Amino acid sequence: MRIFCIIILSCVFIFHSKAQNYAEAFKEGGKYFKHSRYDEAIEKFNEALKYNSRSDKAWFYLAMSFKRNNQPEQSSIAFEKLRAVNPDYNPAQYFEGGEVFIELNRLSRAERYYEKFLEQYPDTPKNTLKRHEAKNRLVYAQKSSEIRDQPNTTSDPSLVTQLNSTSNDYAPQVNPMGTRLYFTSVRQGGFDNIQDSSRANHYGEDIYVSNLKNDAWSMPVMLPEPINSINDDFGSAFTGDGQTMVYVRCGGKESVGNCDLYITTLDGTKWSEPVNMGNVVNSEDWESQPTISSDGTRIIFTSSRDGGYGGADLYMTELNHLGDWGIPQNLGSTINTPLSDNSPFLAADGKTLYYATSGHPGYGGADIFYSVFENGKWAKPINLGAPINSSGEDKNFSISGSGEAYFSSSRNGDNYNIYETELPDYLKPKPTAVIEGIVANASTAAPLGALVMIEDIDTGELIAINKSNSESGEYLVVLPAGRNYSVSASKDGYFFYSQSFDLPKDTTYQEITKNIDLEPIEKGTKVVLNNIFFESGRAELKPISYVELNKAVELMQQNGTMVIEVGGHTDNLGSEETNQRLSQARAAAVVKYLVLAGIEETRLQAKGYGESIPLEDNSTAEGRKANRRTEFVIVEF
Repeated sequence: MRIFCIIILSCVFIFHSKAQNYAEAFKEGGKYFKHSRYDEAIEKFNEALKYNSRSDKAWFYLAMSFKRNNQPEQSSIAFEKLRAVNPDYNPAQYFEGGEVFIELNRLSRAERYYEKFLEQYPDTPKNTLKRHEAKNRLVYAQKSSEIRDQPNTTSDPSLVTQLNSTSNDYAPQVNPMGTRLYFTSVRQGGFDNIQDSSRANHYGEDIYVSNLKNDAWSMPVMLPEPINSINDDFGSAFTGDGQTMVYVRCGGKESVGNCDLYITTLDGTKWSEPVNMGNVVNSEDWESQPTISSDGTRIIFTSSRDGGYGGADLYMTELNHLGDWGIPQNLGSTINTPLSDNSPFLAADGKTLYYATSGHPGYGGADIFYSVFENGKWAKPINLGAPINSSGEDKNFSISGSGEAYFSSSRNGDNYNIYETELPDYLKPKPTAVIEGIVANASTAAPLGALVMIEDIDTGELIAINKSNSESGEYLVVLPAGRNYSVSASKDGYFFYSQSFDLPKDTTYQEITKNIDLEPIEKGTKVVLNNIFFESGRAELKPISYVELNKAVELMQQNGTMVIEVGGHTDNLGSEETNQRLSQARAAAVVKYLVLAGIEETRLQAKGYGESIPLEDNSTAEGRKANRRTEFVIVEF
């Protein structure tokens, strides 16, 4: 009996010792897990399992430690062990395990795990959001094989070796002409801030720029202060003319949240002091990754603010009639998902949106999708396919007007690198035309900072107002196909200049150089009004002339002492007498319009010159078109 008691006591002691050792090891593992020290947590949870191999808690936290330590294969084994030990331990084991099996491309196993999660996770109001997320991942597991079986959409993307470093390089933004590229890097040599980083080879985020020279990208140059700072500065986006920038700064003195959107403009060669966009646009949460429309009227960005669909969502703010940025609107459930949706890029056509999400079936990690805004809503997003998308994180897509595309990817390891590729036509944005040139004083050739307005010549709608650079006079506007435009330049003390551009829907990408010489307002100045049109052989003004004529009205209202002669001119087709009568009648029609618009008749003179003063040779169609014109001459000022 005594021996039997000793054996019992020994068993009790051993059991108690094992239990104590298990508890200590599990407790230590929990501490390491809480502080993200996953290697040490794995060691302790494995030790705990040596003492109690059927501990469901230890298997769960071992699986989670492997998952967060980027060891999906080991994590999947631990989740399967947990399922064998206790299939009803916690619904979370099936959600987290499903994520691991998706990462391992074991989609059918992931599908079963999400189904099991939805079976076990109570369908209550407080659980609705998580159940939505699980349903989304279930669809991802069910349909991603179909996506992955599709043929490649393009050739393999190429690393842009001139831009990449041994650190993370990402968020490329190419200009409409494909000649300049901005991107973000955490490489050493910027405004290094190692103290704020827990990651190796991470020196703080700064914005860099590179220019395309002789078909090669130049050595990247970091943007100077005040753009970059000791804080994290990243995710730059630009208007079409490159003179307005929106980007992200974290931890600024005037921060609304931890990372906010800032805006700055280029004056000559210097950027203005960046301005926090304020608590209408920014929230107390995380705002990041903006894109701004070419005309500068809309910004789409990523935000983790409350009220979204889950994770981070895409929002849009627009300039209102007061020139202020309005309250951001969520882009809706077609674009946003219960998972993270980010890194938007609005193409130059103003309708095609590229962005990254893990919320739609794809290739793993985050994939790049595109959607087109048509008939007042966003179309169903389409995956750009392989090999643009990979099993890694693919995001930050950007494309020039001619179709050169850039994006960042972690496909070849932990670091993000910048890649370039060419899209097939069906994945490209709608065609655009880039109009660029220099605005200068017609008398001195000195560059001018002028207002450059883009209007729909058919409707009179003001589409955008840009500026030419105050130092170089350079301007650039991006015009989406499918409309007829008037592009005009104006500056106080100068006569305005307008040019029309007809861009049918079937127009292909084109670049047009148009230098603009503005005539100083002084007695004797003569200018051609390019956008005044008449019915053929008649003196009736076409409605598309009203945009130009209204500019003339505004100019005369601003210069109350100006007296104008309106000169009508024709080509040499028809008799000289007929052309003289037609030119006089057309000049009179213009004067009548100006009088009806409120200009005193005493300040206007109409004179027809017929075919007597040609600008070009009448033997060609182009020459005759140039000779059919309306001129304004300043008679008094």
